[in-house]
Amino acid sequence: MIFCARPPVLPVKTGEESELLATITPEWNSVHLIIRGNTLVHMVNGRVMSITIDDDADGRIDMRVHTGPPMKVEYWSIRLKRW
Repeated sequence: MIFCARPPVLPVKTGEESELLATITPEWNSVHLIIRGNTLVHMVNGRVMSITIDDDADGRIDMRVHTGPPMKVEYWSIRLKRW
């Protein structure tokens, strides 16, 4: 999730909720963020879930969990690459 202290950027394309539910597993899930220039691609288990154009060069990468029922969140094998 990309977070900036300004109004949110609207995605150009988003996957359907049913697609996401069919893609995720109760075990480990793979999430990839591909960010090149002002284009952000968010993938879950190899499937594109959103493509966003963000013209603001400032910002940070934020790993968030939305509110809901109690859950356990673990991160494993986090890698950052500079292209």
